[in-house]
Amino acid sequence: MLNTKYSTLKYILILLFIYNNSWSQNVAPNLTATGNQAYCPKSLINIVTDFDIVDPDDTDIEALFIQISTGYVQGEDNLILTGTHPNIITSWSAVQGKLTLKGIASAPVSYVDLIAATKDIVFQSTNNNPIDKAFSITIGDANYLPSTGHYYEYVSDIGITWTSAKTAAESRTYFGLQGYLATITSAEEAQLSGEQVAGAGWIGGSDSETEGVWKWMTGPETGTIFWNGGINGSTPNFAFWNTNEPNQSGDEDYTHVTAPGVGIPGSWNDLSNTGEASGNYQPKGYIVEYGGLSGDPTLNISASTNIYTPQIIDTKPASRCGSGSVILEATSSQGDVLWFDSVTSNTPIFSGQIFTTPSINSSITYYVLASENGCTEGVRVPVTATVLPIPNINTVNDNLICESGSGILSATASAGTINWYNTPSGGVSLFSGTTFTTPNLNTTTTYYVDATLNGCTTSSRTAVTLSVQKTPAPTTVNSNQSFCDLEQATVSNLLVTGDNILWYISNSGGTPLNTSDALVTNTTYYASQTINGCESINRLAVDVIINETVVLPSNIPNLEECDTSQDGDDTNGYTTFNLTSNEVILLNGKASSIFTFFYFIDASYSNPITTPKNAFINTISGNQTIYVRIINNSDNSCFTDTSFDITVNNLPTIQDSIVFKNCDEDGTPDGFTDFNLTETNDILTNNNSDSLTITYYRTLSEANTSINPLASIINNQTTNTVYARIENAAECYRVSTINLEVSTTSFSSGYSEELEFCDDDDTNDGFYTFDLTQVESLFISQFPTGQNLSVHYFENLNDAQLEQNEITNQNNYVNKSAFSQAIYVRVESDDNGECFGIGPHLVLTVHPRPEFEVDNSAIYCLDNNPITLTTFNPNGNYSYEWKNSNGDIVSNLPFANVNTGGSYTVTATTIYGCESFPVTFSTVESAIASIDLDDITIVELSDNNSIAINNESNNLGIGDYEFSLNEMNGPYQNEPYFSNVGAGSHTLYVKDKNGCGITSIEILILGFPKFFTPNNDGTNDLWQIKGLGTEFSNASRVSVYNRYGKLMKQLNAKNGFWDGTFKGQQLPDSDYWFLAELIESDGNIKTYRGHFSLIR
Repeated sequence: MLNTKYSTLKYILILLFIYNNSWSQNVAPNLTATGNQAYCPKSLINIVTDFDIVDPDDTDIEALFIQISTGYVQGEDNLILTGTHPNIITSWSAVQGKLTLKGIASAPVSYVDLIAATKDIVFQSTNNNPIDKAFSITIGDANYLPSTGHYYEYVSDIGITWTSAKTAAESRTYFGLQGYLATITSAEEAQLSGEQVAGAGWIGGSDSETEGVWKWMTGPETGTIFWNGGINGSTPNFAFWNTNEPNQSGDEDYTHVTAPGVGIPGSWNDLSNTGEASGNYQPKGYIVEYGGLSGDPTLNISASTNIYTPQIIDTKPASRCGSGSVILEATSSQGDVLWFDSVTSNTPIFSGQIFTTPSINSSITYYVLASENGCTEGVRVPVTATVLPIPNINTVNDNLICESGSGILSATASAGTINWYNTPSGGVSLFSGTTFTTPNLNTTTTYYVDATLNGCTTSSRTAVTLSVQKTPAPTTVNSNQSFCDLEQATVSNLLVTGDNILWYISNSGGTPLNTSDALVTNTTYYASQTINGCESINRLAVDVIINETVVLPSNIPNLEECDTSQDGDDTNGYTTFNLTSNEVILLNGKASSIFTFFYFIDASYSNPITTPKNAFINTISGNQTIYVRIINNSDNSCFTDTSFDITVNNLPTIQDSIVFKNCDEDGTPDGFTDFNLTETNDILTNNNSDSLTITYYRTLSEANTSINPLASIINNQTTNTVYARIENAAECYRVSTINLEVSTTSFSSGYSEELEFCDDDDTNDGFYTFDLTQVESLFISQFPTGQNLSVHYFENLNDAQLEQNEITNQNNYVNKSAFSQAIYVRVESDDNGECFGIGPHLVLTVHPRPEFEVDNSAIYCLDNNPITLTTFNPNGNYSYEWKNSNGDIVSNLPFANVNTGGSYTVTATTIYGCESFPVTFSTVESAIASIDLDDITIVELSDNNSIAINNESNNLGIGDYEFSLNEMNGPYQNEPYFSNVGAGSHTLYVKDKNGCGITSIEILILGFPKFFTPNNDGTNDLWQIKGLGTEFSNASRVSVYNRYGKLMKQLNAKNGFWDGTFKGQQLPDSDYWFLAELIESDGNIKTYRGHFSLIR
């Protein structure tokens, strides 16, 4: 609301200035400016090269306005006054893109100062590629657009209807130009009149005549259609609707520029004649356009200049094969073309449209910039010089064919297409591709290849050869070859001379034999040879004879027997063997009738064994080798020699009987448990179980016969004695007895007890004093009765296992780990110390007090909504209770909404019932000030005008207030009194120190200047009444007389002024008298008389 008041006052003052100019009927000045310049991005540039103001009847003016009227980009573009101009102050509107030049203390500024200042105004853009800009220079505050020659003004009028705005606009004039609601016909006009004005409001379009046919209803474009349809309509010329407009919602027939922050800046929406009552769619004013109407005078109160940024409009990259120079081209819209070797380089390497690169061996991108006056800023456009690679032949693959025919040759290249020729140079390509199939050949022939890529070809061709191979038959020195079948002769045993020999069963055709094929007696075999993959057409014949012998099997088993006590000792390694047991195996399918076996105890076959069957006792303890010769009965020159071993295997060494003790650890403490019999293996075998096989049986007879073996896991509920059969790799065994015994001490799986309490001391540290004896009976009750058990507590598993550092103060133990700690419980059988139960079966839990954060103080503004006191960053899911200072509960939530000051306390409780420490808030009440003129004492028409604010009885409110005169943003003072206040309009701001807001009130102090100095120095050049309020009529007037009583000037009291002239002639220094007749709104007239001095 305060900003709206301030804006309204600003526009009232602007309108008064315009009205005053129109009323005075002065001849308007003539402005001329030159400047059409190239702009170097990001630099400072003067907006004019020359500027002048010619005025036949004035030498000064109140203000000059310079605006970026075309191409303005808010946030990038800026206008800056440089140099020293002591009589001028500037203000910059980022919204309008407008720089205003005014005199000190709003005094008029001489044309001489304004001309000098305008020549010192510079433009700067932060964009590296700005669009072209146009600047307008005008004496009026309205926006001027050079392309149309029209002026645009925003008039603030909250809630005005479209029809009223149309009437109001047409009643306004600007230096004689008739006003009308703006008609927007181009994008630059839309930006200047919409986006670059100080507010949003009505413009002159409507579809009230025909729904969906939007026309301009005002100005020279009256009747022109600019839009047909709704949201998806079309324009015959130009329209600038916001997104999803016009939506025709609720009889919306009138065009309105959107409020700031609503959609596209400066765009339009359609509203009803009245718009909304508040918010973004409430009319805030209207936009007036001046110019283009019949009867308008010709004005030169504005001038314009422009700048442009040279651009690269065309580039021509180029390429070449291999290293060398490349010719590149670029064209600019204006100025020179500068070439750079990087996008950031500060020094150009060439200037001109055509650039020949130095010799390069790889592709390089250069950058071109359109430049005037040596500017190196702006967008650089890449232009690439491409070096195309010349392909290489990487590999070639020669080939070979047999006798004659066609072959396939191949080659690979680094890139591109491979071409085949029959000459090393010249000629025509025979084929293109990586493989080439030759015509039929009967002699070795060479071809040639090169590669082409993007028009680039290898410098020389590479030879590729197709060889023709002719192969003769192999040879031999023995065409009749014989073998013993004991040798198991195969095709590979045939002897011939040649390469890559293949054997056949016929002299032509057929399939080659495998080299592993067995030779057949009385058969002729045929051999060919292959050279370079080519097999001979002719074959060599070889005749084969096979003499029959025994072919030994691949595996001849050894004969093994276990040591026995037949000789009175079952550990000495001697026993009886039947050596003939392997004869069927050794014959390997041959008939026994045609062979005879002979056995020997030595490798030289000189010591025969005469009784090999069931009567031979080994002559060497443990292991012995027996040698055998098998002779063909028909041809003793063909025989087979072999051997096998006989072995006497030892019996395993074991414990005859053991006792196997176990603890009841199956989760059910009933005295029965599972035994893993494999745990006895090392004891039974004297730590040699890895080499033995151990099985378990219920009876001794079952163990001896190896029937009905038991599983290795057995429960003593079924038997207390088990028999172990211990057998070695040779299947020799002994039997041992295992007696089972059980002790019970283990806890059930997952069993645990917990002692839990809330942290109840002054520190929320997670520690508590526990009585561990409370749960001792619970642990003892987990086991069968009748046992002697004891319970011990430890802080970790290692201590529990080693029975060290036992917790002895069981009824006064403070946990060592905050909040939660596991205690290891050890239960021992006093009868059998080998069995005990250990585990973290006791958990000590300390629940923490709730913890959270708060802001401990707040301000409550009486004229606002309730404030919320809240907790945050809780460490858990809590319930809350808020109480006021009377102890009343005000909330059970994590927050409390309060609307009175005072003290509030919050306490949190966890799900375990643990309460937090209470936290107290302090809430202070305050309020925005309420002030009117009755609270203010004004002293005016004095040598020391003053303003005093009365707040002795807190009539402004309960807040703590500070005060500022005319400056909403301060500085503020505590003292409610301002002295030496000048005559005129003032705004008093009252600010609540607690942040409840700022209020303001306008104060007028009436005053008559005691002197003025009309010497055109910008200070006190005019005499006029100040501080005349709205309670006085516009008909009030002031008459000025010289000392002789002659009337020198009669002024409108509200906005008139006297410049010290009479009929155009300057009056001398003297005292002058005035008579002020001020007419109040009720018709009463107040008269003031006085005198003042004219000083030159």
